Amino acid sequence: MRNPDKQRYLRAARRIPCRELSFQEDEIEPSVVASILGRPVAVHHSFDLPPADLVELNRRCGNDMVFLLNIWELGRKNMIDAAGRKHYVDGTMKTAADLKNIAYPDMEALRRRLESVLNALDGTGMGLIYTPSQAPFIVTTAMGYADYYEAMISNPGFIHEFQKIVEEHCLRELEMVLSYPVDAVQFGAVLCAKNGPMFSRAMREEFEYPSLRRRVRLAKAKGVVVSGHFDGNHSAIMPELIDIGIEVFNPIETCDGAQDIYEYKKLYGSRIALHGNIDLSGVLVNGTPEEVRRDVWEHAARLSEGGGYICASSHNITEDVPLANFYAMRDAAHAWPGRG
Repeated sequence: MRNPDKQRYLRAARRIPCRELSFQEDEIEPSVVASILGRPVAVHHSFDLPPADLVELNRRCGNDMVFLLNIWELGRKNMIDAAGRKHYVDGTMKTAADLKNIAYPDMEALRRRLESVLNALDGTGMGLIYTPSQAPFIVTTAMGYADYYEAMISNPGFIHEFQKIVEEHCLRELEMVLSYPVDAVQFGAVLCAKNGPMFSRAMREEFEYPSLRRRVRLAKAKGVVVSGHFDGNHSAIMPELIDIGIEVFNPIETCDGAQDIYEYKKLYGSRIALHGNIDLSGVLVNGTPEEVRRDVWEHAARLSEGGGYICASSHNITEDVPLANFYAMRDAAHAWPGRG
């Protein structure tokens, strides 16, 4: 297994040709984390590991970067299943009266966590991707998806008031993060299902894009790579995301063939880097290690021309993925012979 090198990721993110292929799997289900580390882990998300364990996990995964996220679970109702996994159930903040109960996360605790991970990364060759709190998503999960979407039409003023309060913390957190030597920030939004956009361009402009544009501007002013994590089929709105300033598009779900990474390369490869797309619903779960290797090398051959491809799965690594197939994906990315 090769040594990590954040420059592989940063070159790919900036669409600079490179003989080597960057590999970056951001999140891994805890049972898989336990298998990789060879011992039980007491976390619900891989990014919640203690700093030394987080760095060691990413080293064993063959990543060039470490992904860090601190979830503000405002208003969330969760449940823990028999295997100890946490599942979101609904939001609990449904009315204006609930807004009085908002308590911001401890900024100093977030700062200490960030500093401890950066210290653990020192000398490893890996960089850091940080996902800060994001007001539209936090409000969506605090209210509950169905209630949020209904309120877009029936009570938009409530959503705007809620987002304004939450955004105050989110921007302060982002400014704090950008005062440290992070290499990339990753923003996300719930915009599309597997069959395309979930609501209109006008609604995206009203409820989602203003906050996203503010965050992108702040990050770019610091020269930090801006990645976007967007689930679902975004083929209809990819130009909007590029115009906003997203530089890396992840995870590029296959969406039963409705979202074509090779078409994205043809149409947008000069404007955005592509990160992911090794199919969780196909080869990673159902294929052999050799089939995984061939798929990775096909992606690399067709997407690396001119720079701009980062290898990873089409979402996150779940317990359905055989460990041998995950390692096959990692090792194939590491062994890609390149083109000089």
